[in-house]
Amino acid sequence: MKKKVLGFALSAIMAGSLLAGCGNTAATGNTSSASSAGASSSASQAASSESTGASSAASSAAADGTGLKIGCVFADLGNTSYVAMGNAMEEAAKARGAEFILKDTGNDSSTLVDVIENFIASGCNVIIEQNSDAEVTETVNQEALDAGIIILSFDNEMENASASYLASNYDLGYQIGTMCAEWANEQFEDGKCQIGLLNASSYDFILDRVEGIHAALAEKDPNCEIVIETDAVSTTDGLEAAENFLQAYPELNGVVGINDSVVLGAYEAFKGANRVGDDVGLFACDGSLEGLEAVAEGSIHRGTVSLHLNEVGVQMIEDGITLATGGILEETVNYFPLEAVTKDNVQSFLDALK
Repeated sequence: MKKKVLGFALSAIMAGSLLAGCGNTAATGNTSSASSAGASSSASQAASSESTGASSAASSAAADGTGLKIGCVFADLGNTSYVAMGNAMEEAAKARGAEFILKDTGNDSSTLVDVIENFIASGCNVIIEQNSDAEVTETVNQEALDAGIIILSFDNEMENASASYLASNYDLGYQIGTMCAEWANEQFEDGKCQIGLLNASSYDFILDRVEGIHAALAEKDPNCEIVIETDAVSTTDGLEAAENFLQAYPELNGVVGINDSVVLGAYEAFKGANRVGDDVGLFACDGSLEGLEAVAEGSIHRGTVSLHLNEVGVQMIEDGITLATGGILEETVNYFPLEAVTKDNVQSFLDALK
């Protein structure tokens, strides 16, 4: 099984779809190898055909994705990063002539089963799923495979997926913790401060992320203490959790969280409590537009980690079409590129989204 870290160069088609649909000029993907595999397959078929012109035309239409249906299911579209990602994926699918359907499960595994069953019944050729419990969906995913449907896994590595796209969650958490530690060491004597943690402990991959946060803090600022912790999976959850944090620790110095969405909720809670001084710092990941805008304000939301999720989403559309039209991917496990974003470099990320 080959692995790679997704790069920063989209094909011309991918870049065009982003510019037309999302105003997003940032690029990720290294899709040329996957696309060329599909193209080579098509070329071989054309060469072996008695009617070269007709065969080439048919092959080109298939490679374009015309008539294909792609179903995608995320855990929670309350996460603004997933909404933006879904929009980018829809534009990419449309640009290739494919139909795109986006659903979410509300973080409910049983709902995920229902969504996949509906995708099968509706004739999807490709299913992209964010799945935290592969055992729950083992039977329905096998039904999809038996029907000849391509399965791609987002945010987790699944054995029965044709390809997986995920973060190195430990490394991602380590970057979040590193940003927090560097800020605390600059702001406080001996880096001594107290912070809260917004977790999502029902997800194994998030536990890896949290482990990375703890490791970075322990290594880079052992005097930065996590004194309170709770689960949160949406902006509303983050708001309510941070309000509770501040009731228990009115002088809390900040929050590290498992994504932008939950920390944006914490941001509102801290602003509501007028805890917006130099002694407060919030840190997250995803690099969502809202997260980037909060960092750009230069206030207490001091850092996020970009995963280039829109570009990863486009990569999944491209790869799904490649596989559904008979192509082969050179890599089956693809890691998101991680990039720390602070007030010092946030503008370049915002410019890329305009």
